[in-house]
Amino acid sequence: MTHLGQIRRGMVMGFFVALLAILVAIPGGVFLQAADHRDAPLIDEDPSADINDVFVFLNPNDPTKVIFAMTVNGFAVPAVRSSYSFAPEALYQFKIDNTGDAREKLVIQATFDGFESLRDPRCPAPAGGQFVTIIGPTKPVNVGADNQLVKKGPKVEGCTNTVLSGDGIRAFAALSDDPFVVDIGQFNRILGGTQDVFRQNGAFRGRPLHADGTSGVNGFGGFNVSGLVVEVPLAMIQGSANRAGTYLANNTTIGVWGTTGRTKMRKRHDERENDNGPFIQVQRMGHQLFKTVFLPTAVKDAFNASTPAEDARRVAQFIPDALTSNDPNGNTIAARAALITALGFNGLPGGAPLLLGPTFTNTDKELLRHVLIPDVLRFNLAAPATDVGVASNGLQNGRRFGDDVVDILLRLARELADVKFPDGSGLPGSNALGNRRALDCDFVRTPPPAGVDRGPVPCPDRRVLAVIQGTDFIEPDAFVTDVSNSGNDRDFRADFPFIGTPHPLPGEPGTVGFPPQQ
Repeated sequence: MTHLGQIRRGMVMGFFVALLAILVAIPGGVFLQAADHRDAPLIDEDPSADINDVFVFLNPNDPTKVIFAMTVNGFAVPAVRSSYSFAPEALYQFKIDNTGDAREKLVIQATFDGFESLRDPRCPAPAGGQFVTIIGPTKPVNVGADNQLVKKGPKVEGCTNTVLSGDGIRAFAALSDDPFVVDIGQFNRILGGTQDVFRQNGAFRGRPLHADGTSGVNGFGGFNVSGLVVEVPLAMIQGSANRAGTYLANNTTIGVWGTTGRTKMRKRHDERENDNGPFIQVQRMGHQLFKTVFLPTAVKDAFNASTPAEDARRVAQFIPDALTSNDPNGNTIAARAALITALGFNGLPGGAPLLLGPTFTNTDKELLRHVLIPDVLRFNLAAPATDVGVASNGLQNGRRFGDDVVDILLRLARELADVKFPDGSGLPGSNALGNRRALDCDFVRTPPPAGVDRGPVPCPDRRVLAVIQGTDFIEPDAFVTDVSNSGNDRDFRADFPFIGTPHPLPGEPGTVGFPPQQ
């Protein structure tokens, strides 16, 4: 480190450590459930309609095919596998926008009969317990949060736990390993103020470094989910007429999101729903962690019932400004990179290397809102199937099962999200807040309760600390730079449906426990 670098690091660390006894008032109940697992009050009561994650990627073995996937029934315990089913009274949908207006032009719909614990007569053992019907991609009957079942389009049906083929599409629905990976326990400790970062680094409290080069604990390790995976030819989405006769614009980038819906009248388990609907949307998801990280609990239920086209009006205010390269007050991308480096977080073992770097150019403070709003997964159909999950500009492109989406979000946020630091501190971002939308690390402004110590870095908005290292250290340090590998606890299949096989009954070969501890 140069002499100047030593001085800068010493000044910054001294500033934080001098405030060792300052406490921040953290709003009660601010904890993360991660991805979209149990992300809002109402959906917490409906796990079979609670979308945990949504994925879209090209089949790496056949780039003329697109894979769509979603998971529900988060935290499914392997010991009671038959307890988890897709809801026979729910509608599961992938919605696809290929014109850029955040309104679905195509849908893929899935409905289920029966329960895993009460096998459908059409699905004798060992095939599966539920009968599934999948139609699409096809033009929706109506656009928005209230939906009807489609009648025309490519169709495949059969039993869960079986790869189904027909009309040019393939589908698979079954209990599967949960592909989401994050140290959710430490994340919540950081937000709660009992820890500062994911891994101990000087005065910043965190988990210790283990001999195997890890320090994180995957809070979703050992758990299953119900996974739905559908493969369709790229030509059905882009550049050709579908069965409903709708011509699709030749747009290489599509927006994808998942929804679940229920009819107004809920039925007993031994009754069938009215097939005509309408199905009222109860959950939607695009980006990973969007609701969990950015939206207050009070607005999450309303968000789940809304559409992506409404996001700019409803939730854009919750997204912080992006740093620019030319801020007149010196609150720039380069200055943030220098701060991260000075704190010892730009390199192992203290943190992940910068993803964008100090020379990354941006002149638009709305960049994060443009990337995150509307809440849909943007996917470039023309990108190589072997892309590492981020485009050339560092931003996420689609989502594969193994992509380290948590680290992608942490690294982008720490380099781009505006932060208000205390006036007079000399830190980049300490200039007057004005009309900036910034995360709050103005710890001088917030006095601590008497006699309570939350450690050396008492930012009111603890998300500032949660992202500062750029990783949750789930993987050994040698793999931290590889954002195409999340460090999942089970291998993914090499071919369709690609998602990992479910964890076995406890005591059978392959049992890992949940979560496995380093």
